[in-house]
Amino acid sequence: MIRSASRIVSVILVGAMIASSGCATAPPAEQSLPVANKPPQQLQGDVVVWSHDTSAKSLMAILPAFNKRYPHVKVHVIMTGARLKTRFMLALAAGVGAPDVMDMSDYDAPRYIATERLTDLTPVAAKYQQDFPASVWTPCTSQGHVYGVPWDTSPCAVYYKRDLFKEYGIDADKIDTWDDYIGAGQQIVARSHGQTKMLPLGLNDLEPMFELLVQEGHGQYFDSQGRIAINSLACRRALGILRRLRSAGICSDVPAFSQDWMAGFNDEAIASYPGAVWMAGSIKDTAGAYAGKKTDWRIFRLPAIDTGGLRVADAFGSCMVIPTQCRNKDAAWAFIQYALCTAGAQSAHYRNFSIFPAYLPALKTAAVQSADPFFGGQRAGRLFSTDLTEIPVLHQPASWVETIGYVSQALSHWAASGMPDDDEFFSQLENTLHIRLHLDISPESLSRSGRSAA
Repeated sequence: MIRSASRIVSVILVGAMIASSGCATAPPAEQSLPVANKPPQQLQGDVVVWSHDTSAKSLMAILPAFNKRYPHVKVHVIMTGARLKTRFMLALAAGVGAPDVMDMSDYDAPRYIATERLTDLTPVAAKYQQDFPASVWTPCTSQGHVYGVPWDTSPCAVYYKRDLFKEYGIDADKIDTWDDYIGAGQQIVARSHGQTKMLPLGLNDLEPMFELLVQEGHGQYFDSQGRIAINSLACRRALGILRRLRSAGICSDVPAFSQDWMAGFNDEAIASYPGAVWMAGSIKDTAGAYAGKKTDWRIFRLPAIDTGGLRVADAFGSCMVIPTQCRNKDAAWAFIQYALCTAGAQSAHYRNFSIFPAYLPALKTAAVQSADPFFGGQRAGRLFSTDLTEIPVLHQPASWVETIGYVSQALSHWAASGMPDDDEFFSQLENTLHIRLHLDISPESLSRSGRSAA
């Protein structure tokens, strides 16, 4: 999971906006009008959408189909990634200059919602709640109101090199838990005489892996009231698995998405890559760009913490919002509704650009259910969609992005300093979050409840 380089600047801007929201001048009346569902022939005008990279290309690809339904709406998809978050935050703060529709990561949504500069979509979007997993719907809401619609979700599994597993006697079908996975990794390292590691797990990968394990264990960073709850049995179990992974000698320390990490797709240095559904596109697109033999790729479900436990987690997804300053909200909503709340458009996103649908009806389409030749005919989409609605909802306050930064720093320091005991790690991290975020510690925290961590 890659964090934007503009995170610190945008966090400062968000903080300033949240602090001043109580005395901010209300938007002009025409900007506060609710969004309505109007017949396609009645809608007209221009809609500007800010997006980036593959997402922008996917939106452009569905425009011909959108315009068959809405012939008088002209959508302009602006593909940009340069300081996108900062520019959007500045436009929200100024009250001018924002796009009509903004494509953003769902982990960013809570802090933008807190600015009170996003349109309340409840009248038109609430009816779609049951069509999306709660894990991606909830970050788009606040106090019962809907401010965004999920686009994609990122269920995780393990990509592995079937030829290497076969060479070293590993049966992926027998890997059920993380203990099984670690044992298989140790066998691969031993039989390859240390030439092949089981997975990459550098310092910048620790927080995403920790977050994944916390989800599988039904843990939380915060409780339902927004209080710090990271010092829990579930989070300690997640840290314990991280410790066992690194202590077992099966991890490569290559940084995620570095040249060595990507080159590993085509050599024998790394046997498997736990990752999100969108990583399939990276593997397919990148494997041929590096020298090495052709690799026989397959996928198996994420290992569980315990036998019979949850075997899926969400790396993060994206959503779309409409700023309050948008002057053509009905047309902007029509585009969001078509792009995100129809099976045809959502399946096209996946078919064309491997953007996995958050819209549940789209998971039944041929694009998602069909066999994937690259993965030996496996029904990859079906595998990733298994138990998608069982992924727990993470409580994400407006300070979520800052929190991820502090947890990442703490985990990097923990690993670099020899992985000290849990009490020291969680005590220091909890105190850091309490001081830096100005949030209370949950009474359920092990430091407050008096419960044993054993």
